[in-house]
Amino acid sequence: MVLYFIVNLHSKSGYARVIWKQVKGLLQNQNVKYEVYFTEYKGHATKLVKRITEGNEKLRLVVLGGDGTMNEVVNGITHLDNVIIGYIPTGSSNDLARSLKLPSKPREAILNILKPKYFQKLDLGEVTASSNTRRFVVSMGIGFDASICHEALDSKLKAVLNKIKLGKLTYVGIALKQLAKFKTEGATIIMDGKLSRNYKEIYFISSHIHKYEGGGLKLCPQADYQDGMLDICVVNKLSKIKFLLLLPTAFTGKHIRHKAVDIIRCRELSIKTSNMLPVHADGESLGKQNYVTVKSIPEKLTIIAGNI
Repeated sequence: MVLYFIVNLHSKSGYARVIWKQVKGLLQNQNVKYEVYFTEYKGHATKLVKRITEGNEKLRLVVLGGDGTMNEVVNGITHLDNVIIGYIPTGSSNDLARSLKLPSKPREAILNILKPKYFQKLDLGEVTASSNTRRFVVSMGIGFDASICHEALDSKLKAVLNKIKLGKLTYVGIALKQLAKFKTEGATIIMDGKLSRNYKEIYFISSHIHKYEGGGLKLCPQADYQDGMLDICVVNKLSKIKFLLLLPTAFTGKHIRHKAVDIIRCRELSIKTSNMLPVHADGESLGKQNYVTVKSIPEKLTIIAGNI
């Protein structure tokens, strides 16, 4: 079987080039048949994968990149039930790999893909903002978390920290900068078309397939990526100082004990905010919106798992 590689050489601020060189050497040593496609610009992975998967044959795709690259790949797959994904994480946050406990070392990751023992079927989410509908693998959010994602996409700080293997701190630095200028907004959410809640001063509403976001923040500790549900984290009505103190507790999931944090589970969600707020899907920007719909879709993503 031929392996199709989608490689983002720019991930991890270019260190992915070194990782790909290691992977390529292993492939050649083991006489593995493969085709490699390098992404050249934003959205390129989606176009490449659409072309690769437009037929009706079974195939295996290996993604070498971060969660953003994985998002582009998933949005390009034409027939999800025909594709098995292998993932070699080379991003700054790698929240999907963290959730699935995938090997982080290139050699271990590619050997796990070449001789897989376990496969998992993962839920996928879908967000519609204006006329743009996009699948997401890990999470989507509106508000403060999305404002961090938007800036991180082109952050010089991210590039510097990635080079010294401290990429996770990117989100901490940007969060402090964004918090200084962020303004909370009112919001109304409707869950599964019937139950509604109103909020006066939200920082963000984050919808999750997996537990983590932003480099290890366990925003939805009970999220199960195989239960067909969305786990929602809302942070509302909190001073900026208290919000800043709350954020570190999200690394352990203890933030959910705070009265300002609302955790919800549903299959579908609509969100209406009083003003336009930034929106992200797996860290990828969907611009600013004041109305989005989110749902867990019936299609599953099959991925080569680690030692489960």
